[in-house]
Amino acid sequence: MSLFGNKKTETEQLKGIINSIGIDLGTLNTVIAKPNGDKFDLYQIPSVVAVRKDNPKVVLAVGEEAKLMLGRTPEDIVAIRPLRKGVIESFAQAQALLIKALEIGKEEGEIINRIVIGIPGDSSEVERKAAEDIGKNAGAEYVLVISEGLSAAIGAGLPIAEPNGTMIIDIGAGSTDLVIISLGGITDIETVRVGGDDIDANLVQIVKEKYNVEIGIHEAETAKIKVGMFHSNANLEIYETEVIGKAADTYRPKKVVIDSMMVADAAEPVISAIVKGLNLILKRLSPELIAGVYKNTVAVGGTSQLRGLQNRIDEELDIPINLSDDPMTVVAKGAAIVAAEPRALEPDVRMKAMK
Repeated sequence: MSLFGNKKTETEQLKGIINSIGIDLGTLNTVIAKPNGDKFDLYQIPSVVAVRKDNPKVVLAVGEEAKLMLGRTPEDIVAIRPLRKGVIESFAQAQALLIKALEIGKEEGEIINRIVIGIPGDSSEVERKAAEDIGKNAGAEYVLVISEGLSAAIGAGLPIAEPNGTMIIDIGAGSTDLVIISLGGITDIETVRVGGDDIDANLVQIVKEKYNVEIGIHEAETAKIKVGMFHSNANLEIYETEVIGKAADTYRPKKVVIDSMMVADAAEPVISAIVKGLNLILKRLSPELIAGVYKNTVAVGGTSQLRGLQNRIDEELDIPINLSDDPMTVVAKGAAIVAAEPRALEPDVRMKAMK
């Protein structure tokens, strides 16, 4: 995969690069991609850190072990997500998460000195600087922070160097990036601060209102993944799944049924906000780029896997979007490609590559 669509093959581009790594520092999961020949070694850990309640700087567990503690910790331990809506809320915990990611992504004795981190496109300079500092404090000599949308486009192998326009719809857990790319750079971006986490929270509330039963956020997420969909005119099959929650009147365990329509109701505010964001970015889009966007719009991110997304976007905006084959890893892959070519996104290099 060549970053600018030239004759350089992916094998040539990545061959011999063993000290660079790409990271998608997400609200829900952190994905690590490391170039390995013409492929990638991929790793994923939950973006959760367990700390002492009286001293949050004392990290007790990171990743999968910490995720198992969410909602189940004793009084002196708290499990938290260092990122909220794609924004770093806790520097120390985010650094612990990144250090863990680097440990997973490197072999014994190997030094990872180049890291590229994907973050939401509307992040402030302060937030971008925080991510960069975290990477350097974790031990990397070179750290670059780029938009998740641009990184996803690179990872998905889209024709970003063409002047006709490409659009990425990156629906993550905490936020959604809508990115227009042309001539190897971002021409416009709209970030909507909604994502899969909002669907989970809405589903918890819907179950409570319908059944008078409280379910955990993990159960809501699992149900969403199993039976979830978006409302659309498509004739999609309705699936059901059972979850166990706590009856609000008796405080006892109780089984309830969640079906696809309930998840679609929970997802409606999210897809409506995304459609609104798409309308805004299309309103600003130049006529010269509209044909390319029509032909090259790809949805990535975990929430893009919910059924009905393509139908709903087409109904609302007349844009036939495609779904990525690997929606959970394209951001990290794109970041890894940029890490392997540190100057690839600099304007003078882009212009030379397109001649």
